[in-house]
Amino acid sequence: MFSLSRLGFKSSLFFLIFISVVWGSVSLTQAGQFKVALLTPGAISDAGWNALAYDGLKAIEKELAAKVSHVESKTPAQWEEHFRFFASNGYDLIFGHGFEYQDAAKTVGREFSDTTFITTSGNTVEKNVASVVFELEEATYLLGIIAASMSKTGKIGAIGGMNIPPINSTFHAFIQGAKSVNSKIQISKSYVGNWEDVGKAKELALSQIAEGVDLIFHNADAAGVGVFEAVSNSRKEGKSVFAFGSNRNQNEVAPDAVLASAVIDTSAFVRIAKIVKEGKFEAKVMMTGMAQNEAIKLVYNPNLKSYVPKSVQENVEKVRQQIIAGSFKAPRPQFLEN
Repeated sequence: MFSLSRLGFKSSLFFLIFISVVWGSVSLTQAGQFKVALLTPGAISDAGWNALAYDGLKAIEKELAAKVSHVESKTPAQWEEHFRFFASNGYDLIFGHGFEYQDAAKTVGREFSDTTFITTSGNTVEKNVASVVFELEEATYLLGIIAASMSKTGKIGAIGGMNIPPINSTFHAFIQGAKSVNSKIQISKSYVGNWEDVGKAKELALSQIAEGVDLIFHNADAAGVGVFEAVSNSRKEGKSVFAFGSNRNQNEVAPDAVLASAVIDTSAFVRIAKIVKEGKFEAKVMMTGMAQNEAIKLVYNPNLKSYVPKSVQENVEKVRQQIIAGSFKAPRPQFLEN
């Protein structure tokens, strides 16, 4: 797999220009091979948001025999540069993994009409630009039910990376799920201010625990490891506290601390790529949840599942089935509307 993250963007760009000048038009792939690129806002070693997208990219490579590439793309200038780089090199589909990539996708998309641009979150739609919205709220609502049902203090917490609509939407569902069990439940919310500061996330989690919070949901990407460290250390001190993972199955990241995870399944990326490959792409906001082949899942940590009372598990499963059947809609703010 070609990776600008490994080679360095400038050096790899020089390499491609060099090949073009010396040998003329040279394809990096077999003629007609489906080419897919991924831009992530952070490192794919985060075991969360970015890692799950990379897992999806690798699944596309395997299941659709695609040529795939990845680059870590953090700044507005890089977003357009990287979109333009891949589009100019014949990539058929480019994922911008996050709410922040919308404007860049729209701008570059107008320059390359034969390339499909997909942002994960948002509502940007043009002829060759669309968004996929992972309805993680369906799983975080269930986490809220678990949290309120198990809390011994009546206090639960949520820690986010940035204070932005997609994060707050998952918090809203988590809180509403909790309130469906205990209307008087107290919720503490904190934000790291970025996606990487593990130390700050740990500090925020320890502060919440000191205030009596005993179950914490994080949606903070790589910084979330700090939440797990705080919970793990507190459990070693004899405190009955647990954490919840997000986006990817994070149960193995901290098996002694993570009770369950709200997970986006990699099949969602493959399904979208297949639509593009088969020429069936439609420019629209694609809502993806539990009803779409369980693209969204609640995954218990097998090491800690026994802590969740059977009655709670049964209630969670009842609501999960209602979500899949369409008889219940997990609440989410309408931040996608123009």
